[in-house]
Amino acid sequence: MKKSIKFVALLLIACMTFMLAGCDLFTRNEAAYYNQTVITISYADNSKIEISRREFLTAYNNYGQTLISSYGYTEEKAQEETVEALANRKILLKEAKAVAQTQEGASVNLTTAEVKELYYQTYEAMLSNAADYDETIKEDWEIEDEEEMKQDVSSDIIMYEAYSKKARPVYDSVTNSYRIQLLEEDEFPVREKSFINLDAIYDAFLEETKNNQSSAIAREEYRRYLASLQSSQKILGTNYNEEKLIKEEIKRIYSNLEENEYITKYQEYKGLNDGYSTITVSQVLAKYKAMITKSKFAYDNNLESYNKDMLESFSNVNYYINNDYFYVAHILVKFSDEQQSQYDSLAEQSNNGQGYIISADEYEKQKETLYNSIKASVRDSETGEVVSEDSVSALDVLKEVQVALSGANTNEQKDAAFRELMYKYNEDGGIMNADYPYVIGTENSQMVESFTNASRELNEAGIYGGISGLVQSEYGVHIIYYMGKCTNPYEIASDGTIELKANYTIEDDGKQVPASDVLKLDETYLNNLNNKTIFDLVFESLTEDEYSKYENLDLSKLKENYQIEIEKVADLI
Repeated sequence: MKKSIKFVALLLIACMTFMLAGCDLFTRNEAAYYNQTVITISYADNSKIEISRREFLTAYNNYGQTLISSYGYTEEKAQEETVEALANRKILLKEAKAVAQTQEGASVNLTTAEVKELYYQTYEAMLSNAADYDETIKEDWEIEDEEEMKQDVSSDIIMYEAYSKKARPVYDSVTNSYRIQLLEEDEFPVREKSFINLDAIYDAFLEETKNNQSSAIAREEYRRYLASLQSSQKILGTNYNEEKLIKEEIKRIYSNLEENEYITKYQEYKGLNDGYSTITVSQVLAKYKAMITKSKFAYDNNLESYNKDMLESFSNVNYYINNDYFYVAHILVKFSDEQQSQYDSLAEQSNNGQGYIISADEYEKQKETLYNSIKASVRDSETGEVVSEDSVSALDVLKEVQVALSGANTNEQKDAAFRELMYKYNEDGGIMNADYPYVIGTENSQMVESFTNASRELNEAGIYGGISGLVQSEYGVHIIYYMGKCTNPYEIASDGTIELKANYTIEDDGKQVPASDVLKLDETYLNNLNNKTIFDLVFESLTEDEYSKYENLDLSKLKENYQIEIEKVADLI
């Protein structure tokens, strides 16, 4: 389920009372005031959509206040934007549900699997709302947060998560051209709980909070959550009993999630074209060319800016002006807390090897003993959980890497072999599932000196998949993996021009076969230890733009075709 549309900002799944209590707008007691219709959306067929002040204020407190605090909007402008966003949401929702009833738009309907996923998200939202009181409860009860006290990050679950491709360029024999084929969404994740209706969510929520005999904090979270909802209904003029109040909150959250899903599926339906994206190969290539041109213009005469961005904001660099930078990854086997304390103590006693309490020779001897005692924890390849702590020596990890790489014949096989062991032993979360690997320069680097020097030696050797020995640093020991230089996927002419063609033919074995420069983008990974390509990056960017474009065009057509008029009262607040 994609959640990239802007209306996500209006998903009102946070605790309603949290919004009310946190906003000084809600000071009146008259239920009629909050139930009053303040926005009316009128259609030519005399049908109407009415939005109450309560609904507007809740949206304004969530969406409008963000516009004020984060984007500098005035209150008047923020109110106008909230009215427009809320009205647009209602218009799209009505059209989505109408289209879903037609044979052509049946794909907009929610499947059983999607409804069950929304049920689970509702359950999670309820628990999250209750958990919002966790911190204040611990403060009131003077309980220290044990999770914050834990410093050993080696037990964190870290597993490889391949990028889920949304589309790929393929040749369409009907149009005799390359087009972008949309791929099926991955199956929903397996959830620990499954719900058949909203009542089942209610039962599970109470079991986890109100009736949780093993956690006094969970029971108190429920009590405070309930109290806040009871406070809200006094303002909003309702008089539900405890069970009804909780069930209404569940219903409210589910309704917002369901509405969002209908709108999302409707927008996807509008963007589909017989399984192909409305985004063209030419658009992808034009976007990528613009990205290259922007980087080239920025860096051609500004080496200092280029060097800075290569190390500090590499994801923004789309054109390399020289061959001075290269990629590496690594396996870090860290000191244990006790070993780190010993290392720090040695450095202090020896004045970092210069001699102080202990001699330089004794410092080196004790330090080597310390490095030789470092051991790695082992993770389960499927779950990412640590199954054995401090059980494998760093030297044995190195030997395992060497054996694995010796059996790899291609760069792809080397990447796969190293990635498997990286997720098995590595304790540096920064490189795990990263869009980009680490970047080192022949003259510039932000890594520690020993790491940088070892990486540069690998670069000088120039062997893809080459590895270092055990490289010592203040963090532990590193096994560094070399992944080649940072190079441009396409050759750029001396005059700076680059020509990218969407469709052409090449001769292969005496035959003319179709080709496209977009294929190179889908073969060039952002990080060879992951599967996200330059094509994926560009397509994602264009998709976001397309959602906004189609949304605006569609809304304009709907308002024109249905002769929609939007009216609001003078005093929204």
